[in-house]
Amino acid sequence: MGSRILFLSASAFVLAGHAGAQTMTVSAGAEYTTGDYGGGSDTDVLYAPFSLGIAGDNWSARAILPYLRLSGPGVFLGEDVPIVRDPAMPIRGASENVSGLGDLSLSLTRTTQLDEAGVWELDITGRVKVPTADQDKGLGTGETDYSLAGDLVHNTGAWSLFAGGGYRINGDPDTRDLNNIAFGSLGAVRYTDSGSSWGFAYDYSQAVSDGVDEAHELSSWLSFGLSDSARLQVYGLTGLSNGGPDYGGGARLILTFKR
Repeated sequence: MGSRILFLSASAFVLAGHAGAQTMTVSAGAEYTTGDYGGGSDTDVLYAPFSLGIAGDNWSARAILPYLRLSGPGVFLGEDVPIVRDPAMPIRGASENVSGLGDLSLSLTRTTQLDEAGVWELDITGRVKVPTADQDKGLGTGETDYSLAGDLVHNTGAWSLFAGGGYRINGDPDTRDLNNIAFGSLGAVRYTDSGSSWGFAYDYSQAVSDGVDEAHELSSWLSFGLSDSARLQVYGLTGLSNGGPDYGGGARLILTFKR
């Protein structure tokens, strides 16, 4: 659920930034995914994030707090990492349900125009995951995580092509059995004259736990305007390895306010 969500959110900021105004965004959505993530039993996840963001001409900041409902033994690690089975966590049954608020995610992105025409852009994003979720339920790990990522964007005609990668530190290595991981993505977005867009992406991340596969995913999305200030985004995804979800999909409503 990583690069497509980041790029969808970034697209809203980019459209506003081109207008030369500072903007604020409020968004809410819901996503469902399912898979065994390299284990013997499936974990179904309802992920419903609420997001606040603010953006200027070359920067954006965002805060996300999700509501989660998990059915199965997996542990939720955050918006950009798959479900994992953490040996340090209590074991839940295959049909056991838990729900509640997830971890708070805070991010800051700096966008640099690499040429005068705006054909090439570089986004550098730092993110902190604050442990606000209930660790005993498996809604989070109880650890503060950090990540740094870079995305290179090439704008050509009606298309934006992007590729990037980063590194995530998953808590304190002295107290957890989770690996620090590298991740990456590549994809494209096509913009139309009517203001809608569609795109697709490939996402990769290293295995967070020993003994499970790396995660490979494909996703596609459609974004269209409902009004001058509201956009709706719908998307679907499928996993290409045992470390990712079998399938999933979701929708997000984004409201943009300029000042």
